[in-house]
Amino acid sequence: MKGRLRILATAFALLGLIADAAIGQTAAGTAPTYPSKPVRIVVPFAPGASTDILSRLAADELSKRLGQPFVVENVGGAGGTIGTAQVVNAKPDGYTLVAATPGPITVSPVAQKGLSYDVNQLQAITLIAEGPGGLVVAKDSPFKSVADLLAAARARPGALSFGSAGTGAFSHLASELLKTLARIDVVHVPYKGSGPAMVDVLGGRLDFYIEFFPAVAKLVDSGELRALAVTSGKRFPLRPDIPTMIEAGVPGYDASAWVGLMAPAGTPKDIVDKLQQALAQSLRDPAIVAKINGMGVIPGGQPPAEFARFMSAERDKYRKLVETTGLAINNQ
Repeated sequence: MKGRLRILATAFALLGLIADAAIGQTAAGTAPTYPSKPVRIVVPFAPGASTDILSRLAADELSKRLGQPFVVENVGGAGGTIGTAQVVNAKPDGYTLVAATPGPITVSPVAQKGLSYDVNQLQAITLIAEGPGGLVVAKDSPFKSVADLLAAARARPGALSFGSAGTGAFSHLASELLKTLARIDVVHVPYKGSGPAMVDVLGGRLDFYIEFFPAVAKLVDSGELRALAVTSGKRFPLRPDIPTMIEAGVPGYDASAWVGLMAPAGTPKDIVDKLQQALAQSLRDPAIVAKINGMGVIPGGQPPAEFARFMSAERDKYRKLVETTGLAINNQ
């Protein structure tokens, strides 16, 4: 009897050691069980912006593939830098991510003094989508072409206005580039996100607006907005009927936008890779590709290192623009 008890005691001890080892393995590396709870994706702009649209699509796909809710939270203000700073300071455990865009990631770091975060404190996951912006006006605008707009701006310096999703956002930078290259004097009206700016351009309270195509594509297709040009250096394959800014009379103009996913620096590589691979699979799905193309952009899905190189090159491009034009961003 005592022998059997000793055998049972030994067996239970071994089971305990096995369980302890399994718990220790899970604690040491969270990737096998990641995600085990909802994941927060901070969109640093108001609802309705192109970043918001594409981030919600990405969140839905990650939720389906990884079995936990990926919840979008809009934290707008200061050209996207407030929400971005929140993620920079978050715990690097994969449960707080940020929707990355040119403004807070590649523009403000080179054009704004006293930025509240170091962009190197974020690490790349993958690109969600990229494409040009569109210069749009209201359907009843007197401007039928970029040439019309420029002529009016030159005839009445300081009289025309343009909106942006916030100081330092792509919509602001793209318009400042137009001001510089076309040598026009127009007034910047910053908003807390693309949605409010869109309301005013639709209502004719803004003379023009340049925004990432996903935010304007449906309104252009419905006739509510008129697209005068795309911001890429070459005609966009998905919208070949719309001229480029260069073709429309602004030599040297080239500015495209993108939305990606980033995490706080120090997030375990296996978590980053798991997120990238899951999202890349979705971005290769023909149905998802068609949906993204329908927004007027091209899907991404690149590995983290490739996305990081892309952002570094974009930052260098804007650094040169800042040095050439003297553009300075003040989001305070």
